[in-house]
Amino acid sequence: MTVPIRNNFAKLLEEKSRRENRFIPLSEVANAARIARKTLYKWERNEVEEFNGDVAEKLLQYFGVGLSDLLEVVSTEHAKKKK
Repeated sequence: MTVPIRNNFAKLLEEKSRRENRFIPLSEVANAARIARKTLYKWERNEVEEFNGDVAEKLLQYFGVGLSDLLEVVSTEHAKKKK
């Protein structure tokens, strides 16, 4: 059984931008976290199908958050409504 997981990358990036009172481009995140921009683009659009542990760990460090802040299990009822 596959468990639907949603990432909160875009939300975390928006919150960080707001806290720092500036726009943070994906290229800046890519350079700071050493992650390909193409990968971050997929995270931003929530199009990641398989979560790479190395990428997740780098994002956790970049944002200074825990795993439950970055990833969340989507209830099966919510997932059905999205289809």
